[in-house]
Amino acid sequence: MMKEVKMMERTKRLVIKNINIIIKGSVAFILVTLSLFHIFFAPNSEKYLNHKKKYKTIIDKRDLGTIEILENYQKDLNVTLNRDSILVLSEKLIKDYTTHKELSNEQLREYTRTKRKYVDEHSFRGRKSFHFWIFVFGLVSALMFFSCKSLYDDIVNGSTYRFQFISLTGIAVSFFWMIHLIFLTQSDFSKNSYILMILVCACLATFFTYFLVKNYTYKDDIILKQLSLIDKIKTIHYPRVALKALYAERNDKAMLATDTVRENADAFDNDILTTLKDV
Repeated sequence: MMKEVKMMERTKRLVIKNINIIIKGSVAFILVTLSLFHIFFAPNSEKYLNHKKKYKTIIDKRDLGTIEILENYQKDLNVTLNRDSILVLSEKLIKDYTTHKELSNEQLREYTRTKRKYVDEHSFRGRKSFHFWIFVFGLVSALMFFSCKSLYDDIVNGSTYRFQFISLTGIAVSFFWMIHLIFLTQSDFSKNSYILMILVCACLATFFTYFLVKNYTYKDDIILKQLSLIDKIKTIHYPRVALKALYAERNDKAMLATDTVRENADAFDNDILTTLKDV
């Protein structure tokens, strides 16, 4: 019964471990490939694309109208001989052209207003579209992931602070753009008043991330050292002492060896103290 319970607990721990691995792997995959997800979102709305086609129609209508006014003026001018009639035709030409131009400009203004409306409707967080926003955010998240991984590797490998500084710089830059993308808009990009605030927030977030990664690395290091100690006990310390004890039990005398039981015990104590020193 106890054996079955232990087996179930072991299976449960194994399942939880595998689930954690899958979750971590999925999160890492999403962070690295997030910029590619922009292909699933349209850069422009259908309304905008359909409305954009009207621009050429408006321009063609304006140009054709201008040509028509000039052609009519030319026809009237060909059948007019006196000076007064020519002046009347000139005034009519100016009036017709001015009216036509104002009408065309009003159509263009209406076109621009509608176009701006559709652009605003499709925009996201002050950017042109969610298509563009997630592309940039994905690049930033990938930079954040690799910077954190680089920092983790630097701490594990005991690299100098120069290498850690490079990783921290990447994290700070990532936080800067994440804050900008989430809380600010594209129009803020040309302003300088917000930069100091974002830099402060990014630095604070960077320091928090540094200590978080360092703490995570510290725990991993402790676990690895404990596993290493268990492996040494299983493969080195226990076999040595057990062999000597078994020999002494069977032969009623100590086994001749290059090391004594006392030395084995001291080596065992030393490994335990070394492992537990950093815990």
